[in-house]
Amino acid sequence: MLLTKSTSPLLRLSFAQRFGRFVLACLFALMCLQLFGCSTPIKEEGDAPDGPEYVKWIPKTFNGPVNESLPRPKEFWWRDFGSSELDALVDTALNNNFDLRVAVARVAQTRAQANIVRAAQSPSVELTAGYRNQAPGQGVGYAATTDEWGSQPVWQAGLAVNYELDLWGKKGFNSQAAYSLALASEFNREVVALSLVSDVVTVYFQVMALTERIAVGERNLETIRMVGRNLQRRLDRGDSTVIDVSQQLVLQSNTDAQVTNLKLQRERALNRLALLVGTTPSALKLSGGLVENVNTPVVQPGLPSDLLCRRPDIRRAEAALESAQADLYAARANLLPSFALSAQGGFGSFLLSSILAPQSLFYNLSANLVQNVFDGGKRKSEVELANAKNRELLEAYANTVLSAMRDVEDGLSGVALTAKQYAALDNARKRARQLAEYSVKVVERGGMDFVQLYQVQGTVIAAEDAAINGRYEQIRASVDLYKAIGGGLRLGENPCLGGGKLPEADARWRARAEKNDGK
Repeated sequence: MLLTKSTSPLLRLSFAQRFGRFVLACLFALMCLQLFGCSTPIKEEGDAPDGPEYVKWIPKTFNGPVNESLPRPKEFWWRDFGSSELDALVDTALNNNFDLRVAVARVAQTRAQANIVRAAQSPSVELTAGYRNQAPGQGVGYAATTDEWGSQPVWQAGLAVNYELDLWGKKGFNSQAAYSLALASEFNREVVALSLVSDVVTVYFQVMALTERIAVGERNLETIRMVGRNLQRRLDRGDSTVIDVSQQLVLQSNTDAQVTNLKLQRERALNRLALLVGTTPSALKLSGGLVENVNTPVVQPGLPSDLLCRRPDIRRAEAALESAQADLYAARANLLPSFALSAQGGFGSFLLSSILAPQSLFYNLSANLVQNVFDGGKRKSEVELANAKNRELLEAYANTVLSAMRDVEDGLSGVALTAKQYAALDNARKRARQLAEYSVKVVERGGMDFVQLYQVQGTVIAAEDAAINGRYEQIRASVDLYKAIGGGLRLGENPCLGGGKLPEADARWRARAEKNDGK
């Protein structure tokens, strides 16, 4: 093709030269995009900090970038123990505990996943725009000579719509399964919260009991040392024997070892409590108190069994069973044929200046009906898998309910029997204290030998330690009962009728799940 002198120098370039420059321009644009755009991620609120920043961030505030927060329980059952320090620890744990933060983040994941699955029920609409340059212009093999070999550009823009009809309800079942899993994750969050509060209360009173046992042990140890010093003075005067002094020193060493072991247990309990609260052990300061002054709940006879419906683990198992059942229905529907529609329309032209002209308008429609004939038994096996999972979760649900009943029975018997046990141990402690006072006076007057004194001192130490530990067991039994019934002793609205199943902030998720159930 001959060009006149007035033709633009750009047009004098051969196709190979123009194509080469076009490729270079594209590569340059991609390089710039990589250097200045894609290489720098967009940071948004809620993203985890970088490594060094994350390490520095932990000791400062102990507040992670969590978008979702845990709704407060409707009944603050731990306040029945009457400890303001415990109330503050529980509130801090509900805000800072990292296991709970993990459960909250998983709720956000399952919610997003449920929305993704539900979006498949709607048609997808995409805006398309493109440029295509083909050489030879008539197609491959249509350029008989080099003069006929030239490029043909095409500009095109429009909309593309794709939609698969849900003839057999497969997508509806998939959405129902996804929303049931979202509900299960929310119930799991409540399981973690209930276990967290129970652990904080239990470990807190364990620290109090150990502190009191250490104080009693040190007081008894000081008494034993005083007796040992008196024995040594008597030995120096010839009123005692080396055997008596040695036995007293053995008792002193054993008591010292017991107190040291109690201190080790208290340090480990403090470290665990700090982990539950979400802080470091050095930052945890407790004033403590006597476990005898702690209020214990009074369980009235005829505790309603409807309290079990509040247990989040039962509701979690129920939601998982609903999800498995929906998966089974979806797998069965997948055996039937699928029907898909697609449409595309817009404007296309060889010249960009005439792309909006009427003659540039185009559209196409297509419909496809697909029925699987052979896939090696894949879809049939998917039905069998879903059916087996449904049976598994059904048995797991029944086991969860029976376990809940067992926990309640254990809790009720534990509260009643530990109360009787503590009453007996407390009575023994009081008598042991009186016996110790009388024994010291009798020994000073020479009416009792030292062998009997050793036995009395050992009895006093064991009785006081057992009484404090018995009071702790009584408190722990109350905590176990609270955990077994899923909260406090007041029923309020009937949870078995659906009331109170979810916090108010999550009510819309239950509404969506029920809407999918009706489809």
